[in-house]
Amino acid sequence: MKYMALAFFAAIVGMVSSQGQTQWQVAFTNGTVCIIAQLDADLSVMYTKNDSSMGNATVNLPETATVDTSNSKCGSTTDPAVLVLVFGPNYLRHEFTLKDKTYSVSRVEASFLHDATLFPDSQQAGMNVTYTGVPSDPVFQSTSDMAYKCNSGEFSQLNGTIWNVTYSNVKVQPFGVVNDTFSQENECAADQATTTVMTTSMNATTGMTTAMNSTTVMTTITTMMPTTVMPPAGDWTFADANGTCLNMTFSAKFSIKYWMTTNKENTSEVNLPKEASPTLSTCNSTDANFTLTFFDDWSLSMIFHRPDNQTKNSYTTTNYTLTYVMDDHFLNPVLAGQKIMVFSENTGIEADNGKYYKCDSTVKVKADNATTNFSEMELQPFAQDAKNNGTRGGSFTECPADSEISNIVPIAVGCALAGLVIIVLIAYLIGRSRSSRQGYQSV
Repeated sequence: MKYMALAFFAAIVGMVSSQGQTQWQVAFTNGTVCIIAQLDADLSVMYTKNDSSMGNATVNLPETATVDTSNSKCGSTTDPAVLVLVFGPNYLRHEFTLKDKTYSVSRVEASFLHDATLFPDSQQAGMNVTYTGVPSDPVFQSTSDMAYKCNSGEFSQLNGTIWNVTYSNVKVQPFGVVNDTFSQENECAADQATTTVMTTSMNATTGMTTAMNSTTVMTTITTMMPTTVMPPAGDWTFADANGTCLNMTFSAKFSIKYWMTTNKENTSEVNLPKEASPTLSTCNSTDANFTLTFFDDWSLSMIFHRPDNQTKNSYTTTNYTLTYVMDDHFLNPVLAGQKIMVFSENTGIEADNGKYYKCDSTVKVKADNATTNFSEMELQPFAQDAKNNGTRGGSFTECPADSEISNIVPIAVGCALAGLVIIVLIAYLIGRSRSSRQGYQSV
């Protein structure tokens, strides 16, 4: 039987397919390919921080990953096929089992270095930590003479463990490879649903909706999402021994994606309460940490920084952190009761020194699986240096989104006036032409 060969360890790596996606291969010692794989994978890992709270790390499988030729191997009817991909100090390992001429992933293993970049403040800092799991539902399942293909997102909950994997753009064949290339494709159900989608188009003039049958796989549907209903804005002030140093006003809604015990992804929308407390905030001449605490162990934190050498006459947010608990705001979460922290270093908030930041438009800040929508923002860190003695007022720096809206109004008015002038001019010319013709006729 062709699967019974015991020479396992030669490998071909780093081949790029015509779609531009990295293709990984494992071969017998004679060079015949036995495993072909191309896929995108996002790994989500829970870990314990030094303060005993839970952090959430996201690790993406890079295109530059290579096959570990020492630990990858071809499979048989009695032994699993193994594909190990290495990237830096980390690796991702898949075992494929063949049974009754059908294969699927039987075990997933990964090892990550807990460094400050991926796992900030980890109790296991500097250590390589190994995670293993068995998929709760079949992953990459197909008959042995076909390749498994799935462009749609495919989530794998690893048997209730603290980590999981989301796959996309998958094309895998761990058994039955012929002529070193993929066999006929067995397309996943999600992709099959995409190919039979019916799209609609709306005629902007008549308002009529036209249905169009589409057999194109890459179908684009543009949908106008309803405007997010924001909660009332809160108003917070914080003072230290030197007086008021923070004046903050904004409305915030958190959209947090999570996995349910039913292995389905869900999104919970949570409003920031106006009663949130700013008492854990801190201020100094170069950094202002605005922290709100609310509910039971939830918090929102924004750190503002300005250089002390006057090389830049502005302040920016250098960190945004949201800490939340998987409590009754979430329906049947897998990680019930866990405390999770997500953060982002790029919020796009920047203002001139001595001014406050103002933005009426919605500002979205994404931090891992959580997106925070801000609106009605008036942010004044370093209020102790303001000319108005710590109270908000005076000049402000307007956010780019508001500036665009402000520019649209005069442009629209100008266009309307120009159109009106053209209409009047045309009417005048038409009237003058008629008068001229009547004069000739009377002559």
